Amino acid sequence: MDNGADVERWAHLRRARTLVWPVLPLAAAAWWVGGALPWTIEGLGAGSPRDWPYDARTGSASDGYIRLLPFTTTSLGLLLTITLVGGALAALAVLWVRARPGKRLGGRLGAVALALLGAVVSSAYAIAQSAGATRQLGSDFDRDERVLLGVLAVAVGGTVIGLVLGLLVVLARPVLRALAAAPLAVAVGSWVSALAVGLLGAERAKEVLHWSPVVVGAAAGLALAALGLRPARRLFAWVAVLLLVAVCAAGETAFSYLTSYLRPRSGLPNGLRDYVEASRDVFLEALRPQHQVWGLYVIAVVVGLLGSMLPWRHTDDPPAYEKAARSRVGRGSEPTPPPRSQPTPGQTPEQTPETGVGAAGHADARVR
Repeated sequence: MDNGADVERWAHLRRARTLVWPVLPLAAAAWWVGGALPWTIEGLGAGSPRDWPYDARTGSASDGYIRLLPFTTTSLGLLLTITLVGGALAALAVLWVRARPGKRLGGRLGAVALALLGAVVSSAYAIAQSAGATRQLGSDFDRDERVLLGVLAVAVGGTVIGLVLGLLVVLARPVLRALAAAPLAVAVGSWVSALAVGLLGAERAKEVLHWSPVVVGAAAGLALAALGLRPARRLFAWVAVLLLVAVCAAGETAFSYLTSYLRPRSGLPNGLRDYVEASRDVFLEALRPQHQVWGLYVIAVVVGLLGSMLPWRHTDDPPAYEKAARSRVGRGSEPTPPPRSQPTPGQTPEQTPETGVGAAGHADARVR
């Protein structure tokens, strides 16, 4: 038996999902609320003013001021993670618009444009506020124009790459979708680790951080599950996804190594070339088999195999109870006989005003 309240709620939701404009606020909120959540939990970089460290020579606060993004060189890894995940979450706002037959392309293009606009608005405000706060209150090193330009490039580049990868996951075909999900799986693992640090603190989160490869493996496994095993040539795509996960994980390690040298009194900018070359060596070393976390790939394959066995169905058909409601509405739209009314003066109670035939007459007709 259908529940009329559920049918009505579903109908309202379907009507709401024909609107495109909610994609913009959803994308803006996803970029900031979702992507920057680890940094937000940490307090946006602001502690008690009595604990703020100050530069002895200039008297400016080198930390402790509020900024919407971790806009310092010591937090470049977190900044890249936040912007990548935020861009991907903003792209997922496109899913709000339900694809309709005959209008799929137009609706999708409008939703993509609004998602891009929402992410741009949110990220532009956060980047501008963070850069302005660092320029005014940061240390001499952090507010150097060359350093700020580099941090700005990381924030913008991470947002753009996250948006592109997220849109590919949402709109592309299965193989390209799985390949785009591989870098995001590595970013999600770092995002979860940063969230654990923000919730528990650096010391208490050490035990939790050992489980970050499990998160990466599970996320990569979901991408493999969506890819499936048929046709058989999809297995080559499975191998490509796992290799891409390994490359992205090695790149993350090399980037962390490089950012550890971006600090005052480290010989910058003259030594930057040497640090980049050293980071390249770290990247190549991290790709060696002895440095791989093989459990990560086992988890990815197991999750992918289990997910491939599930009867996943991607369809735009409405649920059964909505179909039933539509059929009832269709039947109700046909002309229906007028309701039985009270007898008029001079008319027996057994007669109807339409035919004048009493109930007994109908009974006799049914008997005959």
